[in-house]
Amino acid sequence: MSVRTTRSDSIGLPTMSRYDLLLALLPIPLLCGAFASVLTPMPEVTAMGAASLPSVLLFVYAITAAAPTSPALSERSA
Repeated sequence: MSVRTTRSDSIGLPTMSRYDLLLALLPIPLLCGAFASVLTPMPEVTAMGAASLPSVLLFVYAITAAAPTSPALSERSA
């Protein structure tokens, strides 16, 4: 049995959660470090090491402060 959907159900962009945004932002500082090492006389190791610091901070934020929580787990512990 098929179900008809309204035309507006299939139109529009999918919503993006903050976790998707965090995953999309993680490689940006590393890419900036790679470009900096190519465009400047800075050694690649130094540029990538310096660029990894914002990525590490973003990653730590993502797994601690903005960690996804499951409603089922919080209900079990209560």
